[in-house]
Amino acid sequence: MYIGDKSRINVSSSQFADFISKGNLYVDKTMFIEHVLKDASDVLLFTRPRRMGKSLNMNTLAAFLDCKQDTAHLFKGLYAETSPVFSQINQYPVIYLNFKDLKAEDYKWRFKSNLEEIAYQYLKENQISPLLSRYFNNEENHTTGALLDLTKNLYSAYGVKPYILIDEYDKILMDHINSAEYENLKRWVTDIFGSALKDNPSLGKAVLTGVTRIAKENMFSGLNNLEVCDVLHSNVYDADFSLTENELLELVSESDIDGVRKWYNNMRVGKELLYNIYSVMNYLRNPDSGLQGYWSMTGGGGLIASLLTDSRAEIINKMLDGSQYRHSTRLSSQLNLEHIKNISACDDISFYTLAVQAGYLTFEPVTVNQDIYKVYIPNEEARQVWNRLFSDYRYKGADNTLIGILDNISDTELFSKQLTELTSMVLSYYDFETEHEKTYHVYFLGLFRSLGDVCKSNLETGLGRADILLQMPQFNAVIEFKVANSPADADLLKETETALVQIDGREYWHELRNSPLPLYKIGLAFYKKKCLAKAILHESLK
Repeated sequence: MYIGDKSRINVSSSQFADFISKGNLYVDKTMFIEHVLKDASDVLLFTRPRRMGKSLNMNTLAAFLDCKQDTAHLFKGLYAETSPVFSQINQYPVIYLNFKDLKAEDYKWRFKSNLEEIAYQYLKENQISPLLSRYFNNEENHTTGALLDLTKNLYSAYGVKPYILIDEYDKILMDHINSAEYENLKRWVTDIFGSALKDNPSLGKAVLTGVTRIAKENMFSGLNNLEVCDVLHSNVYDADFSLTENELLELVSESDIDGVRKWYNNMRVGKELLYNIYSVMNYLRNPDSGLQGYWSMTGGGGLIASLLTDSRAEIINKMLDGSQYRHSTRLSSQLNLEHIKNISACDDISFYTLAVQAGYLTFEPVTVNQDIYKVYIPNEEARQVWNRLFSDYRYKGADNTLIGILDNISDTELFSKQLTELTSMVLSYYDFETEHEKTYHVYFLGLFRSLGDVCKSNLETGLGRADILLQMPQFNAVIEFKVANSPADADLLKETETALVQIDGREYWHELRNSPLPLYKIGLAFYKKKCLAKAILHESLK
């Protein structure tokens, strides 16, 4: 069920109150609240891939619980209003934290700032305990017991045990898994959880979300009250995140169902095959743009690509060739971060577990009560991502060569020749089964992004959408792809010229018009593995 205006779709907010008060489309996920409040577990951990509605669900739960708000009107017409737990609305202090905001350089300070803001939201100055006052007022005090102290303080002041909500608990660790600060971060998070979540008599319940279930690192050591709701095992929460088939049918016309299903379905959680809610909402927001990889545009995947080996790449290649190949493997609901820090430490179980937990692969069980699964690429959107990741793996030596070629772009004839040679050489390593323009687009997008410069795909600019806008320190470039009808040089050249005319006629350079740097237009034409590139300086057409 949904409420709000189907034409008002917000894909950038995770604030429940904004959806309701502004009449935006909201898919009713408030059964999640009932499930949480009825659950006997003291600590709940939900692991789901990116962009499956975790943050919005957590914000909705916080809005329901918060005793400093009056939010009953926001739930009018939603499932929660009819639930027996509705009597508990606005009854609890809520310590609501989002670890995605924490960075290695200032995580202790930012965490303290967040706790202080919450403390003053619920407590007057004279109600704050001496322990917390010393913590807040001493810049050098970064005790990991502050979260525990805050729960005690709130319980003492309100006579009601507070809830702790922590969104994206694992992001700071995953973002810095190979940094010098990682061990300190891991110890800090572990100490906080051990202090506030383990045998805390002042805690009502804790709810955490993340992408991965981190294990064997003492992070949840001794938490015998922890209930993990991951993607592998079915429970009442299976349909509480993202979009089910029935929910989708209310939003998408019958004529579009097959395409949406092909692109965004099969994200399995327990017994449910779910749709990526972020991508579906982006599609519904602008259906004229067609089906495309919205989830894939949000980044990520670098760690997965770094853990590819020849044998894993061969398996992924089988999945990419369109044969619906399923690979049998063991998966674990617990992921040891020490096993994914580098390729030498990463076994197949850890690699495929990470890929499934993060949403790059999905699964189907093979045997009951065992840990053997068949893993596969869930949909066309994920297929796009794997094409890019596979390119990052296969062509990881090409980026250095490309840097040298880009240095020669002022000599457009030499640049075109060298880029043609590089592309033909590199593409010969991988047999593309399709001549579709998107295949080459994804390949070059990954290649250019590997340089670390600004690289934008399908950006609306001028009178249309440019395939790629590239911003380098020395120049800017607009890149357009075309597929030729034959490998003949004349046909390839004709398509490069068509691409250049399109760039100029549709003013794709408009986004970069005010830059003082030289602007180059690059037409790239392909036929299977053969490529021809042509570049010209923008001013040359004036």
